[in-house]
Amino acid sequence: MREPTAPKKMFVYGTLMKGFYNYDKALVGQEVSIVPARTRGRVWHMSNRGYPAIKEGDGWVYGELVELKDFAAVIDLMDDIEGYYGPADTRNEYVRILCPVENLETGGMEEAYVYYYVPDDLGGPDNPVIELPQGSWRDFMKGKK
Repeated sequence: MREPTAPKKMFVYGTLMKGFYNYDKALVGQEVSIVPARTRGRVWHMSNRGYPAIKEGDGWVYGELVELKDFAAVIDLMDDIEGYYGPADTRNEYVRILCPVENLETGGMEEAYVYYYVPDDLGGPDNPVIELPQGSWRDFMKGKK
C-alpha cells in the first residue's frame, strides 16, 4: 500500500463516481456509503483523455464522498487507476492528499482523500481541456449525451 496509509473516506469527482466505468471496476460492493459532497478547487475535462482533473482553487468541485468497507483492499487499485505511485514520485499523474470535504447531506465538513492532477499541461497542445466553472464533471458528461 502506498503512503498515505491511514484509512479515510474518499472524495471522487470523475470516473470513480457511481455510474461511471471505474466505479464499476474498483468500488462496486466496496462502499459503506456514498453521499453527495464538494471540495474547494477547479475542475477541467481533459478532452483527449475523457476524464477530469482538479487543481487548487476557490471554486467548488462536486462529487461523492465514499466510505469504504475495507480501505486496504481497495486503495491500491484506486491508486493504479489514478496513476498515483506515492508521495513525490515523478511518475504521478495524480497525487492523493487529505482535504476538507463538505458532506452535502449533513452540511458537515470531513477530511477525505482527493486525487489532484499533477502535470502542468492543462490546456497545452497535447492536453486540450474544457474548464467546468459549475464544478460538476457528472453534469458536464450528462450534457454531452
